[in-house]
Amino acid sequence: MNRVPLESERSWASAFTNVSREHGFEPLRVEGRLPEGLSGTCYRNGPGLVELLGRRYAHWFDGDGAVSAVRFGEGGATGAVRVLETRGLLEERERGKPYWGAYGTKAPGFYNPVRTFRVAAGTSKNPANTSVLAWDDRLLALCEIGRPFELDPEDLRSIGETDLGGVVERSFSAHPHRVAASGYVFNLGTRIARPRAVDLFALRPDGTAGMLAQLPLPFDTMIHDFAVTDRHLVIFVAPLKLSLLPMMLGLKPFDRSLTWEAARGTEIVVVPLDAPASPKRFFVDAFWTWHVGNAFERDGRIVVDVVRYDDFAASNAWLSKIVDGAVDADTDGFLARAVIDPKAESIAFERLRDRTGEFPRVAPHVEAASHQTLYWTEHSTKAVGHYGPPDTVVRLDVETGDVDAFTFGGGHKPSEAVFAPRPGGEGERDGWLITQVYDPGAHATYWAVLDAAHVSDGPVATAHMDHHVPLSFHGTWVPR
Repeated sequence: MNRVPLESERSWASAFTNVSREHGFEPLRVEGRLPEGLSGTCYRNGPGLVELLGRRYAHWFDGDGAVSAVRFGEGGATGAVRVLETRGLLEERERGKPYWGAYGTKAPGFYNPVRTFRVAAGTSKNPANTSVLAWDDRLLALCEIGRPFELDPEDLRSIGETDLGGVVERSFSAHPHRVAASGYVFNLGTRIARPRAVDLFALRPDGTAGMLAQLPLPFDTMIHDFAVTDRHLVIFVAPLKLSLLPMMLGLKPFDRSLTWEAARGTEIVVVPLDAPASPKRFFVDAFWTWHVGNAFERDGRIVVDVVRYDDFAASNAWLSKIVDGAVDADTDGFLARAVIDPKAESIAFERLRDRTGEFPRVAPHVEAASHQTLYWTEHSTKAVGHYGPPDTVVRLDVETGDVDAFTFGGGHKPSEAVFAPRPGGEGERDGWLITQVYDPGAHATYWAVLDAAHVSDGPVATAHMDHHVPLSFHGTWVPR
């Protein structure tokens, strides 16, 4: 794009400084009127430290995790944020210098045999910086390269890594999916080296967890998200091959050790929940997706709504420039409906939006068979996408194409919109959308509440922190 970007198109970059203050829940300044019935807590996760001990991280995915939260009730709002005291962060602080590499940041120095051994053993740094899972009155911070990290939901203080009762040996993805009909939460974990495999997990409503199956993988890779229906898990194994040695030796960061081999195609793995060790596996033309928003079954086919990319490298390069505010390229992530026919071993894509964006969500309390409404954040113009993150919260009727959207002005950047159902409500629009927004003019963060049935009206209320939180990734709503 051959023009000088407007100031507002770059102003969001000031969000990427370390969170200036950590604290438990304290009163927030509220503008507007909080809805009656909005009672509960929205938790979010993302990088809290984008610089550590003199080293600035090179990718949005690298920062040490910080969970932030807003709690609504009795006509007011309180907010909290704390950096997660992971084992890796505490070790680096004790050393007084960076020691570990990260997803997009090379480990400092030259080859270190002790560090290489620890990477191979799966005990490298887990930043716990991507999403949060509320399950069985517990709060877990997730990042796919390690085990869940538990924290106290009442004050966000760190508790530590958990293997969920001996179930999670290596990794637990940042994108678990809950099935409303059964109350089960499903997730996966990708193993590197021996064995090359993906572990499938089930978290039961009674507070116990177990492994469903372990499926072999043809090469070391990364699987970021997957889809779940009432009857199947659907995993997309993209042709993204990890060269293990350069990463383990500290010669390259993880993302620079990944190679896109389009000729392999993307493998579709359809896992029956009643026979998880016997999946249907087949290949289609190569594509990449970071996030899945919706999944259900219709007429013997599996319908999955995803943000689709032609390949991995371009999207990863775009994301890596976020932390420095140096985005100067078009993103190619489009919301698309994928119709998978396991019998015909085929997949067909239909683009749902002409604008780019990310972070698709549905109303999680509604059974998947009725999902007609999808929420996501998108770029209001091509220029906004060329120079930075989305600025618009969207409600989309995926059957009719009807759209209700609100664009935040002044360079304000909203996060993924989390659905909070109205007490007793059953519909996909019967509730509110809560999004964490960065205001570059005030260098501060606020939480915006939008009526899910009237998104274009804008926030009905906002709850303001007196400091900023770096742009985060994913969140969850826990009703009181």
